[in-house]
Amino acid sequence: MNEEPADHEQPSDAALVRACNEGNAAERVRSFSVLYERHRDDVLSVALPIVPDPNLAEDVVQDTFEHLLRLFPPAGRGVRAQAELTTLLYTMAKNQAISVRRKQQRCVVSEVDPDDLPAPDRIDTAALDVARLLTMLPPALRIVVRLRYVEDRPLGEIAAALHIPLGTVKSRIHNAVHRLQTLCSARRVR
Repeated sequence: MNEEPADHEQPSDAALVRACNEGNAAERVRSFSVLYERHRDDVLSVALPIVPDPNLAEDVVQDTFEHLLRLFPPAGRGVRAQAELTTLLYTMAKNQAISVRRKQQRCVVSEVDPDDLPAPDRIDTAALDVARLLTMLPPALRIVVRLRYVEDRPLGEIAAALHIPLGTVKSRIHNAVHRLQTLCSARRVR
């Protein structure tokens, strides 16, 4: 009897990258589609802490994968799989999200009258929840908290994905937790 290959066995990221680099047009499309479906939510989870607007975060996902697609032939030279594909995707998503956030902040700053802003020491305690608390963290702290506690990523993987030392990841998590505790304490006092 001939044994059919199991349909449930998915090719590795490295095999899919190789097919995107070297395969014919149909293989490239199929392989890239699998990569997109496999990592779309991961890229979104990197974008959301930096760009909390879901529509803008979706744009970051599309731009990230569009950038990845341009790296493959015939447009680009190809992707060399020296590290995990997620490391490349997280870096691209983080950079794209930061760029979008900067553009958004420039537009918002120019349209907001400083007299209309609430006093910085006044926090709307009735509306605070975990998601709101996280948006109060700077993007550098927010992303490590999201990757560590929401995505349950190991510290070493976070360091590699964000291209920062392990000690920096640990200190950012410590600082984020301290800030969140301070915000929660302020909420209880009022």
